[in-house]
Amino acid sequence: MGRLFDAVAALAGVRGRISYEGQAAIELEALARMVTRCPAAAYPVDIGWVDGGLLLDPVVTINAVLRDVDRGEPAPVVAARFHEAIGRSTVAAAVELARRHGLDTVAVSGGVFQNVLLSEIVETGLRREDLAVLVHGEVPPNDGGISVGQAAIAALAVTAEAGAEVQAEAQALDR
Repeated sequence: MGRLFDAVAALAGVRGRISYEGQAAIELEALARMVTRCPAAAYPVDIGWVDGGLLLDPVVTINAVLRDVDRGEPAPVVAARFHEAIGRSTVAAAVELARRHGLDTVAVSGGVFQNVLLSEIVETGLRREDLAVLVHGEVPPNDGGISVGQAAIAALAVTAEAGAEVQAEAQALDR
């Protein structure tokens, strides 16, 4: 998702090169906040099932961005429409998956959810659909959160392995 934000930032003339991870997305979000929310003008995003998974295909989104840029739409408008498009399509995909699997709760995670505007759009949309929304609190949604999760899984694996060894020793003593 980060590369998609980078691409739209470049196409809209916001940032062609970055000096740090997330720079273009941060600047795109700042520009989008300059515009009053524009849900009716959100770009389209194709959503469909591919190989058993739900895919958000941004080709039509990029084409719409290019049309707006060619027409001279200001970067803040492009940024706002893009944020609405990604937020609304994320909500639509999550609702589809939740309904299909009989769920009433959605966990929102990943580095893109450091984007406060996108997070607001997604959380508001999911709640409107009567879904509970789980968001990060103490652990960040980006790679830092992944690291914590990896450490937790490793700790569980080590604990399980140690428990299995103790159990095997106890069974050997019982013989």
